[in-house]
Amino acid sequence: MDSQASARTISDREFVLEHTFQAPAAKVFAAYTDPKLVPRWWAPKGGSLRVDAMDVRVGGKYRYVQRAPNGHEVTFHGTYLEVKPVTRLVYTFATEGQPGEIRATVDLTERDGVTRLVLTNLCPSKEARDAMLQYGAAAGAKAAWDQLFEAIRHG
Repeated sequence: MDSQASARTISDREFVLEHTFQAPAAKVFAAYTDPKLVPRWWAPKGGSLRVDAMDVRVGGKYRYVQRAPNGHEVTFHGTYLEVKPVTRLVYTFATEGQPGEIRATVDLTERDGVTRLVLTNLCPSKEARDAMLQYGAAAGAKAAWDQLFEAIRHG
């Protein structure tokens, strides 16, 4: 069983989300970096996600098109800034057509087959940080991470 995602602010532009998985770090890291696995957990419940590009290396780009159950599409894109297999992934995250870019840092620590994921989001402004938290970043991450756990649990 995994824990609830929790959110906390650490600066005027940053917030952290944490989650624990009953799974090895290698499987959690693969869920973030394998284009076959990402659609299985990043898509909204009842929706879909198409990976248009995913080059997981420093300087590589990604582009995802997420389709909600009501047909509404949102495109996310970014660049990988740091890739340390199994322990750390740093990338930019932006929504096409909207200003601002977030720097996301995923740190994974495994102990006895249990992985602690710490996601630090650096937003372009305090207002952007507050909007993400108000919009429900923690609940959204929790829903996605629950799907991620199911995806890796079922291979």
